[in-house]
Amino acid sequence: MASHLTKEEAKALFKKFDNGNGILSLAEVDRAIIHWYPEFGTNRQAMLRAFKAADTNNSGFVEMKEFCRLIDLLYYYNEMSDLFGQLDTNKDKRISFAEFKKGHELIGESDVGDANLKRDFNRIDTNHGGYILFDEFCIYMAKKRAQ
Repeated sequence: MASHLTKEEAKALFKKFDNGNGILSLAEVDRAIIHWYPEFGTNRQAMLRAFKAADTNNSGFVEMKEFCRLIDLLYYYNEMSDLFGQLDTNKDKRISFAEFKKGHELIGESDVGDANLKRDFNRIDTNHGGYILFDEFCIYMAKKRAQ
């Protein structure tokens, strides 16, 4: 992923929203994102996922060294959120097997076969709830892109 901010812009943005303790809370990141990227301000799902992924030391905060990664991840998760939204045709914030199958048909992969699709669906549905949730979808897509 290419950074969408220069180092200087990232430092300035970080400093502007940092309350002086050298780390950004989720609320501070939220304000920074709305300020710098208003188009992402309404996509809480992508912002929360990016925040969690950028917080590499699991402190619950983002340090300057994690902040540029957060911005890159925000672009990625926003793209994933858009794709998830296209598959989630009934807008219940989860993907059923029927929606998953229709999504494969839409991208021209209809010859995969129901049994293989069901196997893939069950592999993605890690909590075995019968639906693919956004986090499960993001992990699946990251693995798929890495191949």
